[in-house]
Parts: sequence; C-alpha cells; structure tokens
Amino acid sequence: MARSRPAETAALISALGVGIVGCGVISTIYMQNLASFRGVRLAACADILEAPARTQADKFGVRALSIDALLRDPEVDVVVNLTTPNAHFEVSHAALTAGKHVFSEKPLCVTVEDGHRLVQEANRRGLRLG
Repeated sequence: MARSRPAETAALISALGVGIVGCGVISTIYMQNLASFRGVRLAACADILEAPARTQADKFGVRALSIDALLRDPEVDVVVNLTTPNAHFEVSHAALTAGKHVFSEKPLCVTVEDGHRLVQEANRRGLRLG
C-alpha cells in the first residue's frame, strides 16, 4: 500500500475548498482550470437548477448541492460566483454573510451601490472579494 508523504497530506488538508455557484457553460473552464492551481480544490457546485449542477458534479467528481447548502458547507472556503450579472449581488452577499471568500465573474454587481455594499461587507468580516 502506498503511503502519502507528510507534505502531500498537509497540502490536501490546507487546500482551500472552492464552491462554484452557477453551472452554466463558463463553469466548465473554471472547473477544468482549478485543478492546475496549488492550494485550492474543487469541493462542490450549485445552481438554481438541479440538472446543470448534477451534470457538472458528475463530470468533475464533486458534490452537487443547493446554493444554500453550499454556503453552509464547512468544506467550502471560497465561492466562485458564475451566476448571471443580475444575481451577482445576492449570491456574493449571501456567501460573504456565510463567512466565505468570494470571487465573482464580471461585473461584480449591476450597480455601483451594490458593489460598495459588497466591499463593505467583505471588509467588515475580514474576507476577500474579487
């Protein structure tokens, strides 16, 4: 039986868990490319519709969750928001409120005011927003 080396085990444990919200066309390239970055791992995906989330989860060997379940999941440290622009604020704000770091596909929000609200929420909680 092969034994893992301590450094490999530590890397797996310390890798940030990424949850993708929004399982449309663009999610495939994010999920493919995520594997090439050290220090992160794809933990789960979610979509407002169950079918796209299940398809991507099966394709990439991760869990398909509801959006609420993904935001509560302790294995998810960072939420990648790939929803449509009109949903960016709601999803990103919910993720920040749940204590998750957020990376959002552009635009950050559809209004400047909502963008400022997200920045304030991230700063208030000591979270990263990109």
